Parts: sequence; C-alpha cells; structure tokens
Amino acid sequence: MHRGIYAAVLTPITSSFEPDAQKAVAYYRDLLASGCDGLNLLGTTGEAMSFSANQRLRFMEAIARSGLPMERIFCGTGAASLDDAILLTRAAAALGFAAALVMPPFFYREVGDDGIVAFFDALLARMSEHQALRILLYNFPRMSGITFDAELVERLLREFPGIVVGMKDSSNDRDLQRSLLASHKSFAMFPGSEEYLAEAKGYGVTGCISGSVCLWPRLAQDVFRSGDPERARELATLRAGLAGAPFIPAVRRLVARERNDPAWEAPMPPLASGEHVL
Repeated sequence: MHRGIYAAVLTPITSSFEPDAQKAVAYYRDLLASGCDGLNLLGTTGEAMSFSANQRLRFMEAIARSGLPMERIFCGTGAASLDDAILLTRAAAALGFAAALVMPPFFYREVGDDGIVAFFDALLARMSEHQALRILLYNFPRMSGITFDAELVERLLREFPGIVVGMKDSSNDRDLQRSLLASHKSFAMFPGSEEYLAEAKGYGVTGCISGSVCLWPRLAQDVFRSGDPERARELATLRAGLAGAPFIPAVRRLVARERNDPAWEAPMPPLASGEHVL
C-alpha cells in the first residue's frame, strides 16, 4: 500500500459552481512537486458531498486525462446513494486511481453494523471486473454520524479480504488506530491530521491524509521521514493554529494567499468565505 504524506486537496470552484479542473491540475502538480507523496481528491476538504455524482465524475475524468500520476492519487467515492457510490467507485477503478476512499452512507444514522456491511457488499459485488481497486474506509463520524469502530472494521476485513486494505481516520482516535494496527500489521492507517504525526508513526501508521498538509508539505514530509522532535513540535503548532476557525474556508484563504489568486477562496454553498475565518 502507498505510504507517506497525502494532501486532501481543495476543489477550485468556477463562478457557475462547477469544479475547475484546469485550475486544479496546476495546483495539484505543484503539491506533488513540493513534498506530497500523493493526493486525495474529492474528500471532505474537497467538498465532494456538495457536488452531484455527475460533477464528481466529470472532475475525476478530467484529472485522469491531465497527465498527473494516477498511481499517487486517491479519490473519495462515498455517497448516501448506493447507486452513486457504485458509479463513482467503478469510475475510480476504470480511470486508474490508486484507491477509493469510501465513507459509509450517512443519512440513516441509526443503522447498525449489518446495514453498513450490506452496503459494502452491494457496492463491491458490482466491482468484480475491477477487483484490483483498493478500498480505504473513511472514518469521519462527526460528518457521517457513523463510526468505523474496531469491531466493524474487523468484520469488513473478514468479508472483503484484499479489497478493504486500510482507513483514513478523521476521528483521530489514537486508541482505535493502535488497536487495528496491533491486530493487522499490514493495515494501511492514515490519520486525518498531521498534528500528532511523529507519535503516530511510532505506532506504525502508513502516513497521513490531511486537508492542511497542503500548507506545509515539506515540513510534514520531514517529520514523517525523520521523526525529528523539534520539527514535529513546529508542525503540531502550525496545525493547532487552525483550531477555532472554519477549517475549509481557512485553508482556502491561505491557499489563495499563497497562490496570489483570490478565486481559491470561493467554496460551494452552503460554505462561505470571508475575512473572519482567520
């Protein structure tokens, strides 16, 4: 499985509320040249759930045609609709993305583990011709309302061996991460924050997938490779500095400053940009 620092990237937005693939490709290429081992497209920071399935599909296709190294790019394909999740996950496989991050269906929050397993069974049964695609579970209970706890993950690993290979844990639950890694040495664990990256590397994580490493990719890369305590404290301080501000507008504002392009500040509704975010 891929290792290292993955930026969960922003999606630039046109004035007509469409993903701007041309602007995205130039930025994503810069990130890959600036310390990121890879990218994660159309996650929470990329505002995937604010786009239709067709908008996401067209954006995925544009990225696949761009010449970017697809072996270094993951893609979020989760959706509340099973049909949309199938469409997008099949497309991720056909287009050559390295892995698909799949959030559980997130509207009916009282479903039990049986319902989540049934969703993945229905999804993956339609992937028979693309079994090489790797699935990373996307654990973000604050947004989805559903937790990939250790018992559920163990069940999914038994049900779908060799297909479900890891997890992005945006709950940043160190105990959960440690527990799964203790039971499954080859499980690809990606915390959703670089704030405790050096500690996490110590107990065996694969890297991190974070929406803020785009702001300091070389520093995050240095911490992951070297584990230097002073650099780790610097990274943790920078990441903690985003606390209290709306995360996506804050990252957008900082990227807009870095690239001297105010268009990067524009999110999809219902998110809003504004000077108050930092």
